[in-house]
Amino acid sequence: MMSLPVDPKALAKAFDIEVHPFDFGDRDISGCLMSVGSSFAIAYSTSIRSVGFQNFTISHELGHYLLPGHFEALLATGRHYSKAGYISTDPYEEEADTFAAELLMPWKLIEAEIRSKRPGFESIKAISENCQSSLLASTIKFCDHTSECVAAVVSYQGRVEFMSASESFRSIQGVTWLKRGDPLPSGTPSSARCRDDKWITTCDISEDGSLLNAWFPGAPAIEAEEDIVGLGNYGRLLTILFAEWDPEEEDEEESKSDDWTDRWQKGYFRGKR
Repeated sequence: MMSLPVDPKALAKAFDIEVHPFDFGDRDISGCLMSVGSSFAIAYSTSIRSVGFQNFTISHELGHYLLPGHFEALLATGRHYSKAGYISTDPYEEEADTFAAELLMPWKLIEAEIRSKRPGFESIKAISENCQSSLLASTIKFCDHTSECVAAVVSYQGRVEFMSASESFRSIQGVTWLKRGDPLPSGTPSSARCRDDKWITTCDISEDGSLLNAWFPGAPAIEAEEDIVGLGNYGRLLTILFAEWDPEEEDEEESKSDDWTDRWQKGYFRGKR
């Protein structure tokens, strides 16, 4: 019978794969899959203090070991190094990330939490604690499946690295996609935290708030919960945005007030994703 948390070290052991911490000397390297003859080992970075992040890294390397085609494509030299975080566009890395997320957070066991009425960030923290998965992985999983209006932004030194958002968040009028390299909007709580290395390294969490149009100028000026998480030695900042949005109410307001030419001039029909 399936139960949480899933132990990736035990799974590795079942495949006779040794797992060890290792100092790579580069904080952007999270893990490594290596082979010597017919023997395999997984190393995860000693700079990763979060158990959830360690579990995700080990699961990611297990994905490279188990997924079809990965061994042939990635282990020609006997070693493959993986970068930390969801920032790779390489299909093998994306597949390994997906494998790790599904292994640690199987839908059958987390569906009830995602469907619960618990406030958004509390649900994400509960998934992370119950699955012993990283807050980053848990947030992206939550975005993929929740009906709530939620978005996640990972940044480094004040620049966006990637964005993930729920379907309902993407449907908010005027929301545009933040691209890699975009600066964090000035005046937001995240922009005030983004260069505080000590705060980020100690994995602090701040539950703050801002206006949605501070992040997306074409969006409504509605209040948004802005929860910020330092991702430790990884050096990145995770921002989670929650917004209360009812598209039916917005449609009613539009039909009562401005006409389509006014909304076109304001740019509401452009840049929507």
